[in-house]
Amino acid sequence: MEILDSYERFMAKFNINKEDLYQFGISETILPPIDLVAQNWEDLKKRIFNNGDVKIRGYGRDAKGTEFYLGLYKHLFNNTNVKKDATNNIEPQKIISRLTGYKRNRNLFNYQVSHIFGKTKNIFLFEAPWNIALVPKLIDPFTGHETKGVWPIEYQEKFYSYSSEIYKEFIEEYNHLISDTNIIEGITDYIDNIKKQTAMSKEVLQFERDVIGELSIIEISLTCSPKTSPDRELEIW
Repeated sequence: MEILDSYERFMAKFNINKEDLYQFGISETILPPIDLVAQNWEDLKKRIFNNGDVKIRGYGRDAKGTEFYLGLYKHLFNNTNVKKDATNNIEPQKIISRLTGYKRNRNLFNYQVSHIFGKTKNIFLFEAPWNIALVPKLIDPFTGHETKGVWPIEYQEKFYSYSSEIYKEFIEEYNHLISDTNIIEGITDYIDNIKKQTAMSKEVLQFERDVIGELSIIEISLTCSPKTSPDRELEIW
C-alpha cells in the first residue's frame, strides 16, 4: 500500500518547493527589536526577584494544579505576586503587541502568538520577550501538536536553529539563572515538603515529573530543536 502524506501531495500539486515554504515561515515570523527584548527581559527579572507581578500559564486539568507552581515561586523567590494568566494568552499578546507595534485584527491578520521554546509555566519564560513570536497561521500545520511526519520535524529544526542564533545571549543567561544551585535545591525542598503534606498524591508525583522539564535549561542548538523541552512543538495560541 502506498504511503500518503497530504502535505506532500498538496505541495506537489501546486508545485511548491518545500524549502521555499520553510523559508517563508521563518522570514515572515515577527520578532521584537532586539533592544526592546533586552530592556523587557531586564524588567521581567527585576519583577521576579523583587516580588513584582508576573504571569504564568495555568497547569493541570482546568488549571487546578497551578497552585503548585505559585507555591514553588513563593518558595524560590519569595514572590507572592505570581498569577495565572487569565486566558493563558493575554500577557504574551500584550507583550508582543507592545514591542512590535502589531495588533491582531487591526494591522495584523492571520498571525498567531507562539512561545518559541515552550516552558510556559516557567516564571522566566512565559513573559520572556525572546520566547514570544508572531507566526503566520499558514505555517500552523508545521508547528502544531497534531501534525505528524517529517514536515513538522524539519520545519521546527530550522525555526529553532534560527531563533537560537538570534537569542543566544538571552538563552545562555536564562540557562545560568535556572541552573543556580539555590534554585535546584529549592525545587527539591519544595517537592519534598508538598509530598509530606499531601501523602504523595498522584497530582504531586505528576508535578514532580513535569516541573523538572519545565524549569530546565534550553539547549542551544543550531541544527535541531531543544532536547530538554517536554514537548517539541512550538506552543501556539
